[in-house]
Amino acid sequence: MPRHDSHATIFSCGHPPPLLGRHGSIDILDTADPAPPLNLGGLRTTPCRPRRFAFQAGDQLLLYTDGVTETRDATGAFFSLATWAQEQLTTPPRQALNNLHHALLTYSGNNLSDDIAAIAILKTTWEHSTRTGRSVVASSTSSRA
Repeated sequence: MPRHDSHATIFSCGHPPPLLGRHGSIDILDTADPAPPLNLGGLRTTPCRPRRFAFQAGDQLLLYTDGVTETRDATGAFFSLATWAQEQLTTPPRQALNNLHHALLTYSGNNLSDDIAAIAILKTTWEHSTRTGRSVVASSTSSRA
């Protein structure tokens, strides 16, 4: 993620599409030509094409594994990450990830049946990250017991 550029580039290699939070709205960053999961890339006959997207100061990117979106409640309904993100991707990255972990545990009745991983990246200005010395990336992982 270039610090001085207002754009970033993603490749999809089998994980769900990232979510981009911007001013209270959520965009799903699907790629036009996702690659197969890692270790299956040799099956492709054409090269994977990246997706470039605007990534500006104040935007927050959420990367996650399918364990997040495949979390189910007692009735078998899947967790709605997009609905959750609508409210939560306005909070700082570490807090957003803590809130996501708590929401998944609550939704599943403390019964996560798959491993989960998530990374939240907040785009700041170069001056802000230099002045505060704060990390702008937070991550969270959990695995079933």
